[in-house]
Amino acid sequence: MKAKDLWVLLTYILMQYSGVIGVRYLAKTNLYSNQPHSIAVKEAVGLWACISFIVGLLIILILLKTSVFDSWRKLDKPEVLKVIRWSTMGYFLAMVIQIICIKLIIFLFDVNHASQNTEQILEIAKLNPAFIIIPSLIAPILEEIIFRKILFGSLSKRLHVILAAIISSSIFAFMHGDLPFFLSYFGIGMLFCFLYKRTNTLLVPILTHMLMNSFVVIQQLHLLNKMMH
Repeated sequence: MKAKDLWVLLTYILMQYSGVIGVRYLAKTNLYSNQPHSIAVKEAVGLWACISFIVGLLIILILLKTSVFDSWRKLDKPEVLKVIRWSTMGYFLAMVIQIICIKLIIFLFDVNHASQNTEQILEIAKLNPAFIIIPSLIAPILEEIIFRKILFGSLSKRLHVILAAIISSSIFAFMHGDLPFFLSYFGIGMLFCFLYKRTNTLLVPILTHMLMNSFVVIQQLHLLNKMMH
């Protein structure tokens, strides 16, 4: 793995765990002095996520600017159409995989609740609508750079491509911190590895990831609003 990639990974790790200090600091400021502690913490999580993810993404894009953007600028019309076609197909495949995995999880493990990770995202998004840009736009870019470009890309140079996909997708699933839904995240990770390998551009899994996350967040928020009225 290149030194530049190691710096990217370190930036991502620091960004992910910076909330331990950042959220605690924001929750104690005057920003949320008139709110209950539980609400203040959730609002602080949303605000800190917006700050840390955007700053983290900017740093990572600066570190990788040549390898990320050069190939995208050279896309001609047929390649753009190919990206659109594969991203659209990837989105529908992602939704099918999620449905199948959730059905299996319910059948095998008798899990009868929604993903805790998704529920937390929705709770924060209700309090701070600006937070929606994180799961919908920022996180997909970061996660595809880390888990597909760097981890999967580096591992596939040394291991069989399927084993590289399994390892990177397992780490991807584990990092979401929602073990009952590990299979769902793992399946999605495997699909994104396939899309990256098949199209040879990170743009396809990024767009697929954005479409999937945006649909899930908007749909769930819409359902919550309907239940509340």
